[in-house]
Amino acid sequence: MKTDISNASLASVIVPIYNTQGYLVRCIESILNQTYTNMEIILVNDGSTDDSLSVCEEYARKDVRIQIVSQPNQGIIAAKKAGIRLCRGTYVMFVDSDDWIEPKLLETMVRTIRERGCSLVCTNVYMDYDGSTVEKRNAVPAGTYETRSIAKDLFYYKDTDHYGILPYSVAKLFPRDMLKEVLNNLRNDIRYAEDKAIVFSFVFKNIKVCFTDDIYYHYCVRNGSACQSENQDYLVELTAFYKYAKTLFDEHEEREHLLRQLGKYLLSETRYAIDVKLGLTSSGKSIYTEPYELDPSVFFAQKKKMILYGAGKVGADYRKRMADCANLELSGWVDKNYEKYQKEGLDVKPVECIRDTEYDYILVAVRKREIFQEIMKELTDMGIAENDVIWGRPYGAQCETD
Repeated sequence: MKTDISNASLASVIVPIYNTQGYLVRCIESILNQTYTNMEIILVNDGSTDDSLSVCEEYARKDVRIQIVSQPNQGIIAAKKAGIRLCRGTYVMFVDSDDWIEPKLLETMVRTIRERGCSLVCTNVYMDYDGSTVEKRNAVPAGTYETRSIAKDLFYYKDTDHYGILPYSVAKLFPRDMLKEVLNNLRNDIRYAEDKAIVFSFVFKNIKVCFTDDIYYHYCVRNGSACQSENQDYLVELTAFYKYAKTLFDEHEEREHLLRQLGKYLLSETRYAIDVKLGLTSSGKSIYTEPYELDPSVFFAQKKKMILYGAGKVGADYRKRMADCANLELSGWVDKNYEKYQKEGLDVKPVECIRDTEYDYILVAVRKREIFQEIMKELTDMGIAENDVIWGRPYGAQCETD
């Protein structure tokens, strides 16, 4: 059933198109089937060499809400700029031309942005693969936030490998004027990770953003798409994104934290480029491989309860590893600076809680032997037996020698 929200605002749906003739009908039909009807649809043909333009023209003849922009191939940022120049809507939603959306997406987002008084609505996506569909969700929990308060968690959520905000320009609703400003500041040569450039430019404006649990967008991953094909210019395009993102992060109050996260992302993407995108191997065998690690649970015949002492970098890394160890059960996580880590959303408690916790061992997570020895004395002064406290020097490129 079609639905109009009282005093409904015009919404613009922009669809950049390049050689997706076989998917366009499904995409456009899904937009026309939206329950929110007060919309315009702008199809941007970015120099397609197939019959995509003909499909667009056929739909434009049938529905007056559809407009077409046709231009020589200039890339995705240029196509989105062309769409934003033409659109008249109060709000803007992007849909990729090989994706499709369920009927309630636009209505749900318009209702949310108006009721919550926010500048951005972020929903989740279905990743449609050949023969399977999986959910991909923002790691930031549903709710309304000032982006200043969650800036550290928007790239990677609480230093995990999960994006705090899905770095796609789709499945989101933007106010037109703010989006136009963001797009005008982006260079057209950002052809890789342009979605991230748009999203991060937007959220680091210190705006009010709403994350919802809704999931109506189908992001189709197909063989032959740009993200799946070989690209010998991959590192060049990655560098263009890096230069823009570094400039953006340099100006933010969380500069140091965000730049470290950008470095983590670049490291991951460079490994991916070497193994997949640059065409260096046709065997499917990785050039870069992670070393195997021994699961320490093999040393215990029965499950052992562990208290982890230390919530810094070593402790955070140990915490992640312990979750994969079958015979280790984390019974507590303590640190002298527990209040700092609790503010970051971590379940870290005062050291004194050891007295009230059942455990087999206390694992001390620090890099240097001298610090471990200081902690050992503190623990034995609390009446804890030395044999119950364990430490092994962490190994890795960042570790210091004694």
